[in-house]
Amino acid sequence: MDLEYRYINAVSARLMDEMAYSLLEVEGQPDLRALVRRRGEDLELVFFITDDRYDEFIDYRLFPGVREYMRRMNCSRAWVANVFFNGYRPMISQEGLFGITLSSLQVDIERGSVLGDAYGLEKLGHVLRDFADKNRLERYNPVDLRTVHRVERENRPVVTRAIIAINVLMWLLMTLAGGSTNVGVLIRFGAMYAPLVIRGQYWRFVTPMFLHVGFAHLAFNSYALYQLGGIAERVYGKYRFAVIYVAAGICGSVFSFLFTRAVSAGASGAIFGMLGALLYFARKRPGVFRRGFMANLLTILAINIFIGLSTPGIDNFAHMGGFLGGYTAARYAMKRPAA
Repeated sequence: MDLEYRYINAVSARLMDEMAYSLLEVEGQPDLRALVRRRGEDLELVFFITDDRYDEFIDYRLFPGVREYMRRMNCSRAWVANVFFNGYRPMISQEGLFGITLSSLQVDIERGSVLGDAYGLEKLGHVLRDFADKNRLERYNPVDLRTVHRVERENRPVVTRAIIAINVLMWLLMTLAGGSTNVGVLIRFGAMYAPLVIRGQYWRFVTPMFLHVGFAHLAFNSYALYQLGGIAERVYGKYRFAVIYVAAGICGSVFSFLFTRAVSAGASGAIFGMLGALLYFARKRPGVFRRGFMANLLTILAINIFIGLSTPGIDNFAHMGGFLGGYTAARYAMKRPAA
C-alpha cells in the first residue's frame, strides 16, 4: 500500500480523534483530502497535495475558496496549511492577507523529514513530523476515517452545559431549603421582586435567570437552553455567547422590574435572548444555516408568544426584554473581535 496514503490516513485520524478536526469536501476535487477545525472566529484548514492534479486548485481556487468559506462560517481569520510530498512543489507562504495565513510544508517519507512551518498550527507540525517515519508507516493499518471518534473539544457547548448545571444546582438547593415553588424561598434565593430591588438589591437583575419554579419549569427551560444555546454558542463562540446570554437575562429582569410587581424567576428571558441572537445571525449571515432556519426560528418565537399570551402566570415582559437584549447584544458582539 502506498506510503503517502498511509501517512495521510494516519495524520488525519490523529487530528480528527485528538484535535476535533473534521473531513472537508472540496467542491470539484472529490479526491483531495482536506480537514477543517473551527476555534471561535478562527478556521484551521489542512490540504494534502499529492500530485499535479491539484495545481489549478492551489493556484487559482484555494484563496477565493477559503475567503468564501470564512464568510459562510462568520470567521475573521483562517490558518491554511498545504502539505506536499517529496519535494513536489516549492515552498510558498503568505501571511495575514485578508485574514488568511497560508503555509506550505514538504513531507519526505523516505528521509523522514518535514520542511517548513505551519504558522499558527504548531500542533499540526508536531503530528506531521511524528508520522514521517517509513518503518512506522509500513506497520500502520489504515482506518476508515468516517468512523473515527471525534472528541470535538472546541465545539462542545461547554458554557451552555455549565449554565444548565448551575440551574439544576440552584433548584436542588431551593428544594432542600423548602421547595422551589415556595415564594419565600424564591425571594431568599434571589428571584425578581420589585419592592426589594427598589430598596437597593440590584443583584436581583442577575440572579433570577438561574432560578426555576418547580421541576417542570426547570426541565422545559433546560431543554430549550440546550437546543438554542448550543447553536448560539457554536456560532458566536464561548465568550460572546456568555456575554449575550447574561445581557439577555438582565434585560429580561429589567423589563420584569419595570412592568410587573409579581415574584418571577427563570431562564426564559435569556432563552428568548438566544432566539433574538440567532435571528440576528441568520439575517446577517444567511448562507451559514440551512434553508428555512430563520422561518423555523420565527415559528418557534410565534408559538412561544401565543403560549405566553394565552397562559396565566407567564412573565411575558421578561420574554420581551430578553429577546430585545439578546438581539441587541448579538448585534454588538458581531462587530467586536473574538476573545
